[in-house]
Amino acid sequence: MSALVRGFFLMLLRVFYPRISLRGDALPTGPLVVVANHPNGLLDPLIVRIALGRSVAFLAKSTLFQIPILNRWVRAFEAVPVYRAHEAVTAQNEKTFAACRALLSQGGTLALFPEGTSHDAPHLARLKTGAARIVLGAALDVRVVPIGLCYEAKSTFRSRVSATVGKPLDPTPFREQMATDERAAVQALTNAVHDALAEVVLEAEDDELWKGFVAVATWIADNPEEDIGARDERARTLAAAWRSLSVKDPDKVATITEEARRFARLLARIGIDNPLTLAAPARGWLGVARSLTALLVLSPFALVGALTSWLPYRAIGPIAERAAGGQLDVISTYKLLLGLLFFPLAWGVESGLVAWRAGWLFGVTLFVVSPLCGLVTLRWSEQLRALVELLRAGWLAGSHTSLVVTIEARRRALARRIADALSDVVT
Repeated sequence: MSALVRGFFLMLLRVFYPRISLRGDALPTGPLVVVANHPNGLLDPLIVRIALGRSVAFLAKSTLFQIPILNRWVRAFEAVPVYRAHEAVTAQNEKTFAACRALLSQGGTLALFPEGTSHDAPHLARLKTGAARIVLGAALDVRVVPIGLCYEAKSTFRSRVSATVGKPLDPTPFREQMATDERAAVQALTNAVHDALAEVVLEAEDDELWKGFVAVATWIADNPEEDIGARDERARTLAAAWRSLSVKDPDKVATITEEARRFARLLARIGIDNPLTLAAPARGWLGVARSLTALLVLSPFALVGALTSWLPYRAIGPIAERAAGGQLDVISTYKLLLGLLFFPLAWGVESGLVAWRAGWLFGVTLFVVSPLCGLVTLRWSEQLRALVELLRAGWLAGSHTSLVVTIEARRRALARRIADALSDVVT
């Protein structure tokens, strides 16, 4: 039963986030403790599992085990309860540590989020020491593997995610320090985990700056269709260079920042997010014809999906946002859970009405095809948006040639200026 629940939720997550990129170092063999940042509530553990492509056990706060639906969820993913002081008796954590040691002794992989709770801040929160205590308490050759999660738009359906694996940490030196000063060893390893995570997590002082790093990393790419992980890696490089240059040459930082803002305003005026779409090779009339043919063929199925799924789809977003109370890090979790309730309920009611008016065979057929047609509607709408964007870019390139040339020239100039700034930091 747990395998079915696990597979079902992983499938739903792949529908919500269809493109999950994995980059970075290869995972070492043997028992592993994976540590990751925590920007997106209960979906972060699922992203880690999908990205790593292996069975991973997680630590989860004990209160989740007391909620009927979530209890099934966390147990299906082999979660181990953690008892926090303001929620439970912390002495029970001895059983938690014992369960973690047993898992690692069998060569398993344990993943946890040392920030302790998910959050919306564009930087790491102060890390808890639990991860270090578990690692140092295991008399095994355990490696600590940092993973940085970066969401394109974490509360947006069908957006992208990247997971970056950092260099494994060897806890041996810290275990040796345990013999003389246990508290210092735990804190030293916690600090090392923080530094390792900082290498694979995109951090900024505020949301505007964080989004700016991502935007600039998108603009200076060579390929408009590149993997999101490559973009996020470039964004982290930009962030590190910006912090260094802010101290070394603040005037240069101010100049580059203002140039990037002017370029962003230009793109906003013409309604283009990624300037590379203007310079990308046109698909040609044959490609456009193929896209239109596919859209026409799929239209009947997409229409059925739209009619049966539009109402719950439109209702879930506002309800999830209200339930989240403005906290972006839990909106997508609410959306996923509400989808489990609203979509089957809507399909059941609609199928019941059809069965009442046209017979049970039509009602059962509608209930079976509704989720399939809903998926077709998703693909149809995505293909339509891509085609519209392509045609719009082609129209701009053909009717506003000078504007397109200007945008490309300014993009290249900005890329050169940033490349020069990066070389100054390196040298």
